[in-house]
Amino acid sequence: MHSFLKNDLGCGHFHYTIRLIFSEPFCRILLIMSVQSEIFRYTSSMDLSAAIHLLGDILGEVIGELESPQLFNTEERIRAAAKERRGGNAEAAKQLEAEIEALDIKTARGVSAAFTTYFDLVNLAEEYYRIEQLRERESIRSPNPLEESVGDAIVSLKEEGTSPEQMQALLDKLSIELVLTAHPTESRRRTVISKLQRLARLLDYLSGYRLPPREQEKTRSGIHAEIVGLWLTDRDRTARPAVTDEVRTGLHFVDTVFWDTLPALYSDLEYALVYYYPEVKPPLNWLRLASWMGGDRDGNPNVTHEVTAETLRLHRGLAVERHRRTLQDLARRLSVSGNRLPPSPELIDWIETRRPLPRHVAYIEERYAAEPYRLILSLLAADLEDASRDEMTTRLLERTPHEARIKLEDLLNPIDLIAKSLPASLTQDEIQKVLHQLHIFGLHALRLDIREDSARYNAALAETLRALDIASNFEEMSPDERLSLLTKLLTDSLPDLSTHPGVTPATAETWALFQLIARVREVYGTELLGPVVISMCRSAADVLGVLLLARWTGCDDGLQIVPLFETIEDLQAAPSIMENLFSLPIYREHLITCRDAQMVMIGYSDSNKDGGYVMANWSLYQGQENITKVAQKHKITLTIFHGRGGTTARGGGPANRAIRAQPAGSINGRFRLTEQGETIAARYSNPELAHRHLEQIVHAVLLASSPAKAKAEIPAAWRKAMGAMSATAHKIYRGLIYETPGFIEFWQTATPLDEIKRMHIGSRPAARGQSSEVAKIRAIPWVFSWMQSRFNLPGWFSLGSALASAKDDALLHEMYYGWPFFKTMLDNTEMSLLKADMDIASLYVELVPDKKLANELFDSIRTEYDRTRGAVLSISGHTNLLDAEPITQNAVQLRNPYVDPLNYIQVEMLRRIRALPDPESAEAESIREVIGITINGIAAGLRNTG
Repeated sequence: MHSFLKNDLGCGHFHYTIRLIFSEPFCRILLIMSVQSEIFRYTSSMDLSAAIHLLGDILGEVIGELESPQLFNTEERIRAAAKERRGGNAEAAKQLEAEIEALDIKTARGVSAAFTTYFDLVNLAEEYYRIEQLRERESIRSPNPLEESVGDAIVSLKEEGTSPEQMQALLDKLSIELVLTAHPTESRRRTVISKLQRLARLLDYLSGYRLPPREQEKTRSGIHAEIVGLWLTDRDRTARPAVTDEVRTGLHFVDTVFWDTLPALYSDLEYALVYYYPEVKPPLNWLRLASWMGGDRDGNPNVTHEVTAETLRLHRGLAVERHRRTLQDLARRLSVSGNRLPPSPELIDWIETRRPLPRHVAYIEERYAAEPYRLILSLLAADLEDASRDEMTTRLLERTPHEARIKLEDLLNPIDLIAKSLPASLTQDEIQKVLHQLHIFGLHALRLDIREDSARYNAALAETLRALDIASNFEEMSPDERLSLLTKLLTDSLPDLSTHPGVTPATAETWALFQLIARVREVYGTELLGPVVISMCRSAADVLGVLLLARWTGCDDGLQIVPLFETIEDLQAAPSIMENLFSLPIYREHLITCRDAQMVMIGYSDSNKDGGYVMANWSLYQGQENITKVAQKHKITLTIFHGRGGTTARGGGPANRAIRAQPAGSINGRFRLTEQGETIAARYSNPELAHRHLEQIVHAVLLASSPAKAKAEIPAAWRKAMGAMSATAHKIYRGLIYETPGFIEFWQTATPLDEIKRMHIGSRPAARGQSSEVAKIRAIPWVFSWMQSRFNLPGWFSLGSALASAKDDALLHEMYYGWPFFKTMLDNTEMSLLKADMDIASLYVELVPDKKLANELFDSIRTEYDRTRGAVLSISGHTNLLDAEPITQNAVQLRNPYVDPLNYIQVEMLRRIRALPDPESAEAESIREVIGITINGIAAGLRNTG
């Protein structure tokens, strides 16, 4: 397997004969010596090539141990043919096709697994190398901050002329929140992700320390064992994950990465302020987490109010247990004698109010009589242990009076007193970190958002209003009529609702949800819950409807209600909808309870699917601009919530660049975004890479909110050109996707859509209802299917025609170099174009039964691809795609020859499964397993799913 690297990275040595000589004692000694020699070579200079070489060697050993020589030979022939084909050898292309066609199912599975595992390991090596590069750059720049870090942002603001008063004002309103979602784009199992995390730690340990030979050999053996486990692990889940499985996956990252990484960002800010703004006080709670896992019921019938209650228990359980372990550990280490440093009178009084002490804590007081700080922390740990016994799910689902066993201030107050009593050198490390963790994670770990479609809310209201004899046709009313009725109902006295409102199960579930929200807030506090998000919000009446549901269940006070604008039409209507809302006295009264703050969410995925790449980008940009103006007019503190995914088509791309390209004034210190599916593992599996990504976000938010830098006006000519180009692009995109007869058939047969929908990736169905129409299918399988088949169509289609319609190259150059929004849009397209491959896509086109339709549509797509590529290169001045990012460019180009075989195998397996008389037969399941492995491998090779 190591021969993957032989011709590309200039190194190669394959231990394929390892199992043949291992039984001989003398050879075993020689082998161990050889392995140790190899390790010394790897660890003496562990650059990217060496890291891949090491992992490739071990993968080769594993395949040699566990599989037949024939599998390895077949893989080698396929690899060589794919590489030759990329070099332009037509005969190699025929050989590759013949090799793939000749594969039996078992061999196809083995070859697919080999390439897929290889990409997992290459990704691991690249991440390791990136960490090494970051460490080196930070060392070189020290004591100056690393570029795009928190310290770098503070320095830049200082150099721009930001005064201490302006800095304090900016930090006082600073609010950055990451929202983890269970969007089904992570094709890998959590088991696989955990194995890769362990491999990353072993690789870092092996290369980062001067280990003695025995320890090196032991570590290499550990890597070998993990790769064996990885090779023998099934790639696809045997069953679709439950919602609580997804919740636990999210909490895995909170527990293993975010718990320590977020406090480090707080320390980064404090450290920078000490140097550059010593008079400025850092904020207490400016970077935090939220989640949709267990709260997002939009199109997911598996998310019920019972599941949401259990989710909140899991959240609180993690926070309580992590704080308990931390305080217990700190108690053991904080052995400060009260004789040497007497506690303050407040601390002594606090201890006295807690008597009689629990039995274990009383023993600690007796055993360590002169150590009051140990005693206090042990008592707090005991409180948390007691709180962990609270049957939270049961308490939330019942109506009997109950009070939470512990509240956040019960921990903060005594720890604050300890911090004030101890020398600064003792508090600035562990105690300060504990305080940060308490402020960031509270007793809830991360806030839980609630999301549902506006139609579901309206249906519940319609049924209830009919039952109350208030309105018989609520859903048929116009938005203005509904708004008028809802305004009246919000000012009227509360109706006499039954204990369990709703006749139909759907309506009963909606009322049960709002009753749960009220119960959570009453018993455990408001901090457990994030906003209520309204999907497909189309009018001010949709927002007032949710406010009425909350009012009638007693949970409206301070409840954030967030409209989500997703389609092009809704994005364009959003400013007028918000104007309407802010002009309503009844809604302004509600906003007073929210401190005159309003959150608005914008959707990148559905807007792209609805209007295409160009129109979606322009509509999102204009929507933000105009919503910001409306909020400023009404003196509302606005937070724009960005519903971004991983791919360019779904708002992905470099975060720092994307944030700084947002409209002037739209961020203003407040930023919220989703981290969806595979982006969570890609960005946050490794603590150091997680820290880097987060500091780049913070850096961008701070600079985008600079109070000293003048906001540049966008020239009218640029706006006019962008408006005209987006209109052209919209027409071209809609013409192909929505207006071309037979396009649905083409899409379904020229991509692995059905197999993606069958994969056990997430708990949520792939479509809203049973339809496979573009309008009904969710954005993720839409993007996922085009990415797998290498069209990557949502990330570029119609841009070429749009740029060509401008007919003004000088203007486009001016826009590219002067407007971050336009430049970012084109730069991101270069990545999409480079990951697309029309030659590979043509293999999928051959699967379309209607050859005339297939050829006509593919000719249109390929022509637009060539037009887009040429236009983007002409405007950017690049000779090749991604010339401005040579490292990424090289990585994609090196990967392509090894992604290609997976595409070839996928096409062959699709051809076979579609030819079977019974698509549910045992043979079909075996083929489908191979397709699942290729889907994982292509996603790993391209580093994108949906």
